[in-house]
Amino acid sequence: MDKTTYKTIRRSIRDNGLRYTMHYAQCTGNIPTLTICDFVANTMRLTDWLALRQSFSRSERASIAFKLTTSTLGKV
Repeated sequence: MDKTTYKTIRRSIRDNGLRYTMHYAQCTGNIPTLTICDFVANTMRLTDWLALRQSFSRSERASIAFKLTTSTLGKV
């Protein structure tokens, strides 16, 4: 996978959401996109967002800590 492909996948996730991008990749058989989507989904699932916010809030203002740990990838 090259940088252009990665940026395209990342842009699709940001613009369309993780679920749509993953569904489209499944329908078209796009294995590199499925791999990236799976990695992103697993990372989001395994991250303890509350602990991360608390860690950031110790060194930053609470509003900044919230913005830094709010995911826009999945368009929740």
